[in-house]
Amino acid sequence: MQLIAMIKHQLKLMLRNRLAIFATISVPLILTFLFSFSQDTDSKENLYIANADKSNYAAKLIEMIKEHKNIKVIKLTENELKKKVDDQDIPFGVVIEKGFGKDLTDNHKIKMKIIQNYENGSGTLLEQLVTNEAGTLKKVVKDSQYMSAQLHTDSKDIEKNIFKKLKNNSGIEVNDKTLSQGEHTQDNATVRLIGFLVMFIWFVVIQGLRTLIDEKENNTFSRLLSTPINYTKYVLSKMAATYISGIIHIIVIILAGKYLLKISIGHNIFAIAVMLAVYLFALTCITMIMVPFMRSQKQFTSAASIIIAVSGMIGGSFFSLEIAPKYMQVISKFTPEAWAIQSLNNIIFSKSTLGTEWLPIVIFASVGLLSIIVSFILISREIKKKKN
Repeated sequence: MQLIAMIKHQLKLMLRNRLAIFATISVPLILTFLFSFSQDTDSKENLYIANADKSNYAAKLIEMIKEHKNIKVIKLTENELKKKVDDQDIPFGVVIEKGFGKDLTDNHKIKMKIIQNYENGSGTLLEQLVTNEAGTLKKVVKDSQYMSAQLHTDSKDIEKNIFKKLKNNSGIEVNDKTLSQGEHTQDNATVRLIGFLVMFIWFVVIQGLRTLIDEKENNTFSRLLSTPINYTKYVLSKMAATYISGIIHIIVIILAGKYLLKISIGHNIFAIAVMLAVYLFALTCITMIMVPFMRSQKQFTSAASIIIAVSGMIGGSFFSLEIAPKYMQVISKFTPEAWAIQSLNNIIFSKSTLGTEWLPIVIFASVGLLSIIVSFILISREIKKKKN
């Protein structure tokens, strides 16, 4: 009962610092919004087209492509297009060759060519989009000619009616996401929120355990040792209160992300909760190792902030590790953020279960237990030195 009362008291003290609570909740949400918004605003793909035919059908093809809201058509001459591709200014371009319209009506092979310097995800999807629209145009022309012959009506009128029904009916979208085998598409906002959450929750832990350093600075540590209070229980109450505070922060951030930023974290809430719980446990215990070595709050805050910032960047909080160099991907395995982000992404996007994500759970639990044992050994030595 004494320990529970101590935990409640420590939790009340932590929750008094409203400015710190507001910062640790709002900053990951703001960064998620800014990073996601900056990528979404630049989501239009440029499609460079050289129209050498100048026929009505060539113009119609370009019009059909323009109907895709995420495509921006840029017209230029064939020579300009070739030069841009050769100079590697652009990776991909389309040339509508002379005779395109005539061959379309004569049911010949479409005169259109792709000029490409190197392959990428966008280029492949753009080529598919152009090919599909050209195929649609050819089918409309062919069907209109057949219906015109059968009904003895003007094929142009039939074409217009068909195009009206087809308008804005294409389901193709260009989204350059190059996936490795077995991967699933990921929502950028969700990925960013997870990255910033696992990074900034460490600041919550630092804020909670910072008072242990304060007590050293103002000599409260010595006075506590002279009281009947078991110092080990006192430290455990600090850790437990910090852990509970971290859980509260996680819940609030996820709920705010869901209702304010419309971010979904999937349906496997239990698996996500377990992963975040063991991750927070590991962070709390790892931070405790630093406590015996720190002599001032300033030293503790500075050292911890540097460690969190570096491990966050290396661990993939700010960018996807899939685009990072191989050596950085190897180094990231030594950061808790990398394991947490990868596992949470697997659970949310790949529908992984706790059974398939057992390794990070074991790692977090093992590192946490080892860290807490080491930290209490160091603290007990410090207590003995202080008493002597």
